[in-house]
Amino acid sequence: MICRINRLTNFGNYRQFQWGGTTPFAKRNLIYGWNYSGKTTLSRLFQILAEPNQIAQWQGSQFEVELQGGATMTHANLANPPRIKVFNRDFIQRNFLQEHQAPSVFIVGGNTIHLRNRIGRLNEHETKIVGIKERLSENHRRLQNELDSLGTNHARSFGTLTGDRTYNRTKLVAEIDRVKATPDAFILTEKDLQAKVALVHSTEQWANINTVNAPAENPDALRLTLQAVMQKTASNEAITKLKENRDLESWIRTGLSHHVGSSQCEFCGSEIPEERLTALQKHFSEAYEDLTAEVASQVATLEEAELVIKLPDERDFVPDLRAQFVALKTRIEEWATWARAAVGELTQLAKLKQLSLETPLACVVATGRASEIEQLVLDINALVTDHNQKRTQIDVEKRAAKGAVDKHHAASFYKDNNVLGRESAIEAAMDQVNAAQDSLNRIAGKKAAIEAKIQQQSIAAQKINETVQFLLPDNNISVAEIPGGSFEFRRDGAPASNLSEGEKTAITFAYFLATLENNGASLNQTIVFIDDPISSLDSNHIYAIYALITKKLEPCLQIFVSTHNSELYTLLKDDWFLKPNYTNRGDACSYYTRRYRDEPTHLWHSTLEDTPKLLRKYKSEYQFVFDQLHQFSSSQAPTLHEAYTSPNLLRKFLEAYLGFKKPCVPEWYKKLDLLFDADVDQTEIQKFSNDASHLQGWSRALQQPNFISNAQNTVKKVIEALKAKDLPHYTSMCTVIGVAP
Repeated sequence: MICRINRLTNFGNYRQFQWGGTTPFAKRNLIYGWNYSGKTTLSRLFQILAEPNQIAQWQGSQFEVELQGGATMTHANLANPPRIKVFNRDFIQRNFLQEHQAPSVFIVGGNTIHLRNRIGRLNEHETKIVGIKERLSENHRRLQNELDSLGTNHARSFGTLTGDRTYNRTKLVAEIDRVKATPDAFILTEKDLQAKVALVHSTEQWANINTVNAPAENPDALRLTLQAVMQKTASNEAITKLKENRDLESWIRTGLSHHVGSSQCEFCGSEIPEERLTALQKHFSEAYEDLTAEVASQVATLEEAELVIKLPDERDFVPDLRAQFVALKTRIEEWATWARAAVGELTQLAKLKQLSLETPLACVVATGRASEIEQLVLDINALVTDHNQKRTQIDVEKRAAKGAVDKHHAASFYKDNNVLGRESAIEAAMDQVNAAQDSLNRIAGKKAAIEAKIQQQSIAAQKINETVQFLLPDNNISVAEIPGGSFEFRRDGAPASNLSEGEKTAITFAYFLATLENNGASLNQTIVFIDDPISSLDSNHIYAIYALITKKLEPCLQIFVSTHNSELYTLLKDDWFLKPNYTNRGDACSYYTRRYRDEPTHLWHSTLEDTPKLLRKYKSEYQFVFDQLHQFSSSQAPTLHEAYTSPNLLRKFLEAYLGFKKPCVPEWYKKLDLLFDADVDQTEIQKFSNDASHLQGWSRALQQPNFISNAQNTVKKVIEALKAKDLPHYTSMCTVIGVAP
């Protein structure tokens, strides 16, 4: 329960309110006060306790509310609020809304209206999202169409290139999926591409190709043989002239073979001296002749060395092997060029040896590349083997070539057209479309959930009907539930129209009572604040409201009722408080809201205090009003507050007194002749009580410096008239308020 409002500042007219010594709240609390005294403002404080988000409407306000047990709730800490339900004019405005689509349909239920407003906002949001999704979808379609158009054109060109009329964008997309992980691995060189395209288009038949043999001579083997010879020498008595002229030496060597056993020159017929023949024979010894022959043999071998490899023609190979063959052929030819150069160097060394038979010579020729030919021959023969296999299954090879060409073009298309980037953009666009659709799905889900919640929270029409019939028994108004959690109010079975403010108040109060136990809520856990429940209702409804409050709300954890109506106040006071003086009980307390003007600041303030004794003691406020007027009329230092309230109090008093004295005349001011004989006096009293009892009259009156004295004189005139015209009544009233007549 709520015990007290420790402080309340900058909250409406509660500018600097402190609880002070006022009696703490009890289970049942009755608050009485005139209009604009602060009752509804108090109800709005309770509304904030029930709905903490309402604090945003009260910027700069501060408060501290103490709960049973000592816990407090403040403007800065509204966590875990108790269950509080507030009925005031704000509740009526929130919960009684006329549908624009159907003027005769009225909706009650703030939560239902709130939920329907949420559906309205969701519908607006949904419309925006639909527009956004359409724009995103259009962007996605544009990106996809651009890529599709590129793919279609490429597939058409490729089909023409390969002669495959069935090739289309679908096949291209499938091929891209196979190569996009490693596109570079599928891209062919221009030569390879042309070869495979030629193979695909080719209608030729190819013959078997024989394997290739390595050269008969090997430069390194020739070097090793020559190297041994280059180190040999032949000792003899060489004739210097012959050694210096090898041609002459060779000629003489040949001639000696014709002069064996003869001393006569076969060339000129002259006699050859014996010593000359002996010298020549010594020059040409057997070892020397053997070395000469060996070197000559080396020269001949080197000059006749076979280093050329017989290769097949490029055109003998299937097209897709030709590029490889050409590459190998180039390497072999380059090797042959090197080999010939190396053998040429060896030949020159051998010839040099012929001139230096008696001198060992080095054989310095680089022949390290000699072995390269072996691998080149193996590679050539492997290519020959591939060719021989391919020619036997040319259809399979054509299909393989076609597949390689397909993948090459797919990979090229993928890279050249930045398909990865385009697909990423398309995917991102689709993600945005999907996100928009997800938002639409969530909105649809929320709308469905809210509609379900509306149905769940819909108060049964029958339950409201019972209370409406009790409050408005003669109005023939009933409530009927219609689809969507709404209610249609009907008069005599037809849709009601032009409901009065009193009828709206009664219907909404009926709804309020029904909501207290909505969704299984318990009254014994609920704090209820009811502010002026009979506003716009006539006196015929006061007893019905009183009965509903005292019977329906008896189980509440705590109840607050604020009112300006003296009849309802008296009924509740009579039921809740101890007689004869209507003092507080342990479970019931009475309070009074008062509005006053702070003279230094000229600002109006409201306060909550214990009920004055006179107001508490009697069933009617009549005695209290008379006491207030009598004090003001006889005060030596009347205040602006007393002057401010006097017109309203005077009218209340005159309406009650004159109504009792002359009930046959409805207008109170037409009965002023009971107190005043002169018309001018009657007019003065009527004008003061009527105009000055309303806000516009007060603000105008307060601008006049003599307002206090004029107000006091007017009230004093009425008190004296009562004394003069009805002394017994005046005397009785003075006795009641405890003053001398």
